[in-house]
Amino acid sequence: MRERLLPLAVVGVASWIVYGCGGSTGMDTGAAGDTGTTGSGGSVGAAGGGGTTATAGSGGSAGSGGRAGGTGVAGSTGATGGNGSTGTGGGGAAAPSCTWPTPASTVMLSATQTISGTYDGGMRRFVGTGPLGSSSQNEDQGALFNVANGGTLQNVVLGNPAADGVHCEGTCTLKNVWWEDVGEDAATLQGSSPTQVMTIDGGGARAAADKVFQHNGPGTMIIRNFCAQDFGKLYRSCGNCDMQYARNVQVQNVIVIPGSGTSSLVGVNANYNDTATFSAITIRARANSVTICTRYTGNNTGAEPTSVGSGADGTVCKYAASDITWMP
Repeated sequence: MRERLLPLAVVGVASWIVYGCGGSTGMDTGAAGDTGTTGSGGSVGAAGGGGTTATAGSGGSAGSGGRAGGTGVAGSTGATGGNGSTGTGGGGAAAPSCTWPTPASTVMLSATQTISGTYDGGMRRFVGTGPLGSSSQNEDQGALFNVANGGTLQNVVLGNPAADGVHCEGTCTLKNVWWEDVGEDAATLQGSSPTQVMTIDGGGARAAADKVFQHNGPGTMIIRNFCAQDFGKLYRSCGNCDMQYARNVQVQNVIVIPGSGTSSLVGVNANYNDTATFSAITIRARANSVTICTRYTGNNTGAEPTSVGSGADGTVCKYAASDITWMP
């Protein structure tokens, strides 16, 4: 299906919206060891090296989401060292939830709402009406929310009909956003900068007849701490847009509950040097019943792109068997 860059509709608000550990303790003798390097993503901080004089080695810093660093190694001589400094505890990644929230109230939108800065929806449900009152696969329909470059949309539930969901015009964050019934797409990254990053952090989406997330512009999309249920594809790099780019997607800490129409998690264009990386993916289905990553030959003519393979290849589709957990 052809995906095109959609013009932005910046329209007035149709309805009122209220914007509303530990470190180690060095007890061995010897001079201070160097502080352990902070672990990335939960690895242990390296232990400090040993010294030759009297002060105790300091504790290594805790890794992000990880354990405390090791105690500095003792020197060969000298008096008993004092206590090492306490490391800072690392923060762990939030576990994705597939428990759907109960909205506090419902707001009807007949015009696209433009978000600049941060907008917190207070876990209200937003539903399209009038020109936005469609749940079809019409590619020309507007979005409920248009997030400007640098903007954040958070704590929002999109109900049915949801039109074309959310559009991002550059670097943006969708935090704890839930789609009860995806329309054309849940969200689309547009924009024009190769350095732009769209981050979907938390939340979930279900009942997507085709794609959940569409990537039309350049840059990177990060999908993390997310629940995807009953969909066609979780992510698709546009296969036949008028303007084509190298696009990247990172799928991290995601729970997948496939439906009968689920074809693959990700579709990317090998001929445009797209990349897709996966980590900590849990799929509630029998092993190998869902394709993780499909490679296509994209085009800018509007023709239907051709599949040229699937599975990990280390270049376009990047993951190991240990990155995927099957839970029948």
